[in-house]
Amino acid sequence: MSWALDEFFANVEEEFGISIEDAEQLDTPGAVIEYVVSSTTPQDGMDEEEHREHVAGVVGELMARTLGITRYRNDWRFSDMK
Repeated sequence: MSWALDEFFANVEEEFGISIEDAEQLDTPGAVIEYVVSSTTPQDGMDEEEHREHVAGVVGELMARTLGITRYRNDWRFSDMK
């Protein structure tokens, strides 16, 4: 895994207060979003849909900041994104 992906996953862990044991299994943005949604609970009165949208937005911001990726689809593999 590249240093940029390591940094991305470290930021995801810090932002959401979770531990990611096997980051290599989370090879798409959608997989990361699903993992975070299933590992956290909605806050501030959010329903499940709002929680998912919030997580997706934060993951997108972290991808932009650490990986320089601003346009993506949830099923694209990190290894294919340039």
